[in-house]
Amino acid sequence: MRGRTRSAVLMINPEPLSACSPLLTNHRILETIRAPVPKILAIDEPSGSILYKDFGDLTLQKRLVPAVLRGGRSGKRSGPAPIGIWRRFYLQAIDLIVLLQSKGVAAMRKDDFAARHALDKERFLFELDHFHRHFVRGLRRFRPSQPDEALLRSFYADLAGACDAMPRVYCHRDYMSRNLMVVRGGLGLIDYQDARMGPYTYDPASLLRDSSLLFEEDFVQEMVGCVAERLDQGIEEFRLDFDIVGLERNIKELGTFAYLATERGMTGYLEFVPGAAASVRRTMRRYPAYDRIYSIFDRILPPETR
Repeated sequence: MRGRTRSAVLMINPEPLSACSPLLTNHRILETIRAPVPKILAIDEPSGSILYKDFGDLTLQKRLVPAVLRGGRSGKRSGPAPIGIWRRFYLQAIDLIVLLQSKGVAAMRKDDFAARHALDKERFLFELDHFHRHFVRGLRRFRPSQPDEALLRSFYADLAGACDAMPRVYCHRDYMSRNLMVVRGGLGLIDYQDARMGPYTYDPASLLRDSSLLFEEDFVQEMVGCVAERLDQGIEEFRLDFDIVGLERNIKELGTFAYLATERGMTGYLEFVPGAAASVRRTMRRYPAYDRIYSIFDRILPPETR
């Protein structure tokens, strides 16, 4: 629905809605804590339809790198925004992470989807196995030897356990540039239906290890420092936990991209594989504890581009 001064977006869900639907309960939580989510104008629960206030179509990704969506037209702007613009928007995004973590749990009800679901060891193991099936064996057609298979499985279990051991907070789960809208110079939050409890570095890692954007590492580390400071966390422990969760998330992304390409025919997602692979390599190289597993990943991942 569009008019001269007002527009709205109609979302039709595949299933009927109810008061306990993940989409509606997460919207209520976010609206309660004054997070910038689109206002719901009308709901028809039996049909699964929701009418939202329109946030427009300018994602943070498009605002910062207009040509980042391959094949799309960038209009008058052909290059990335100045670093000062990046910093301004990412500091806003960090403030929103702080809001979710500091107030989200208190706004939950015990029957809410987010209160009953978590990014836990079981979920992380599922995601890593998904990577193994669809990226390692599927897209890359890599067949590990028996010792390599055992080492990979041990690595998956250790990584899932390390992520699971971190403090849990209310997190968006897919907190990245494509799900942050630029609205009147500020940020709006969308695609929050899967928000749930998860590691305190999960949203920061989603934001700053975004495989669709190529960040300078100095910028990433500057923003990581800002997140740690605003969450009142010790910087060294936070950086380590950020890297661990970021590694899991990037590996999970590779599995998702491979699945969408090989099982769903959505090959456009393969353009994000190099970014995710580069992030995995960078993190593993940073820590000697990953030396043995890196020798396997170096064969699994696409060759580095020079």
